[in-house]
Amino acid sequence: MTVDPHGTIVFVSQADSELVFVRHPGSSDPIVGRLALSTPSGATITIDDTAFAPAQSNALIVTDINNDTIYRIERHVLGASGFEQGQAYSASDTLAFVGTLNIDNGVVTPIVSGFGSPRGLLFLSDEEASNSED
Repeated sequence: MTVDPHGTIVFVSQADSELVFVRHPGSSDPIVGRLALSTPSGATITIDDTAFAPAQSNALIVTDINNDTIYRIERHVLGASGFEQGQAYSASDTLAFVGTLNIDNGVVTPIVSGFGSPRGLLFLSDEEASNSED
């Protein structure tokens, strides 16, 4: 579970290969939406975690439970745009990659692959990333 940049609660429904969005939770008129997930080729995909890039993100931390390792994906690895503010990133535990999630169509496009089973995404700000290097 996470919260998107607009304050909507986002649940991962792994078994259903979808995200569930809840806007205005706790109100008398909540809005619930579902987004089916797939790869660029159209194959169904399961994900374990989704995180939205905040402003000035320098690094994305990814845990890999199969390899008992924590990885750090640096902004510069992604090219000039780095982590675009508000962009959703998802970890596919079954296809072993981290990718960008298109919120309009549910397509998860790999940006880094080769994990055992990635999970637990966390963005670091510029300040947090520089402090973690010490």
